[in-house]
Amino acid sequence: MSYVRLQAHQGVESECPGNTMSSFRAAVEQGYEMIELDLGVTKDGRFITMHNETINYAARNPDGSRIEPEIPISSITYEQALQYDFGLRFSEKFRGEKLPLFDDVLALAREHNVTLKIDNKIQRFTDGQLTALYALIRASGAQVMISCWSLESAERARRELPDAWISFDGITDEDFLQKAAQIAGEGRLFVWMPIDKSRAYWVPEDWFPTPETCAIIKKYAHFCIWALEGPESFRRACALYAPFAAETSGEIKPYMARDGGACR
Repeated sequence: MSYVRLQAHQGVESECPGNTMSSFRAAVEQGYEMIELDLGVTKDGRFITMHNETINYAARNPDGSRIEPEIPISSITYEQALQYDFGLRFSEKFRGEKLPLFDDVLALAREHNVTLKIDNKIQRFTDGQLTALYALIRASGAQVMISCWSLESAERARRELPDAWISFDGITDEDFLQKAAQIAGEGRLFVWMPIDKSRAYWVPEDWFPTPETCAIIKKYAHFCIWALEGPESFRRACALYAPFAAETSGEIKPYMARDGGACR
């Protein structure tokens, strides 16, 4: 069985609050080669890691109470965001967890040679925000994978970040793949598809792989699987699709992929 690289979704979110430094550090310590994360922008232009556009799901007041009313992260400064607790929602163990700056995550990734896969929500950023983000990544020296929505967004990412990997979700059209591969460069295009419909119930039917679409993708890109629950799901993905990489929230550990135990 070929070696499958593992990506930690929002860090090790099964054991830590997702998109926090605790979750990212756990991914590094446990040996994940890639970390997926989401980015947002504060009112004062700081890039932070958070999934939702508002802080209400991820954060709590210092006393543990829910935050009311809804607060978009874009409506407060980073200094204001620091008054909230981003660990208590998950567990008392993480009391005091603060909203991470992307700068700190980039430094962690660079130090430990871990690739950061940046979710495609950044394609909603303004032109100025994208310019600032790409400049920050360039200065960091970290290896990143940019999730794109279109060939145009891939061209910009490749132009601004010549060493970046380019990622798409659910693309199966061969003409598109051929063009995307030319933009990304040899060995730098990644296509991610789900296999578990219960974990990806909102995803269009043609985003789920078949042996035929998988074969087409592998002609042009690294084929990757997301939303895996545990060892059994991992074994199924390995047996059916032999992916280059697989994403997990933390139930599948890197030692399983290295030893082949979860793929047997």
